Amino acid sequence: MVMVVVAVVAAAQGQEETTGFVTWGNNYYQTWGHQALVINKTSELQLTLDKNSGSGFESQLIYGSGYFNVRIKAPQTTSTGVITSFYLISRSSRHDELCFQILGKNGPPYLLNTNMYLYGEGGKDQRFRLWFDPTKDYHSYSFLWNPNQLVFYVDDTPIRVYSKNPDVYYPSVQTMFLMGSVQNGSIIDPKQMPYIAKFQASKIEGCKTEFMGIDKCTDPKFWWNRKQLSSKEKTLYLNARKTYLDYDYCSDRQRYPKVPQECGSYT
Repeated sequence: MVMVVVAVVAAAQGQEETTGFVTWGNNYYQTWGHQALVINKTSELQLTLDKNSGSGFESQLIYGSGYFNVRIKAPQTTSTGVITSFYLISRSSRHDELCFQILGKNGPPYLLNTNMYLYGEGGKDQRFRLWFDPTKDYHSYSFLWNPNQLVFYVDDTPIRVYSKNPDVYYPSVQTMFLMGSVQNGSIIDPKQMPYIAKFQASKIEGCKTEFMGIDKCTDPKFWWNRKQLSSKEKTLYLNARKTYLDYDYCSDRQRYPKVPQECGSYT
């Protein structure tokens, strides 16, 4: 595993809250694969996938809640095995994870897979047909994570909402890191290599804490802990689900003969 420092510096307000426009500096570092390339005076990070390896980065900062936005331009490829990912993930044997995966494809519609791991249990895929070409320009992919609600956003449109339910596990007990990667999910075309995924400096607003310090990040003084969907966002959410949802594990009776318990927690 290659460990080369590359990554992100965020302006801080106080000791616990991290907020502001981030640039690729000292707070993110490469965790595996090829060394990342920083260009455009720290505003863009490039990750490479070739025949030898993919690559990825991870934040040095640890978070307990927040709003996390990264702008991504996916590689141009006809290989469905090229996966560009952005995710929040905890470090434990029963980890929590929130994940965006932009899937390679030969032309539209391009697919975006979202997944969650709740206390080590994954397979909670919801896949969407993107209404744009993710390889032509940068687009925003964001997580809102607070003690009561998880929201996945694409260009300010909420596409997936998971609410806290007292009868179901909710990811509010483990701190998480911010990560990104480009990797080979299956068969890829070697003639198109290398594949370049680009991550643009973005605005990160989160509660910075220690590994076991999530309790200090539940305070409503942080705006994201008070955040609820606006009426406009609710309309955008319902339209996105109706128009662009391609697959939902909660409706897959072949894969899950019994509806997973947490499916009642989706708004």
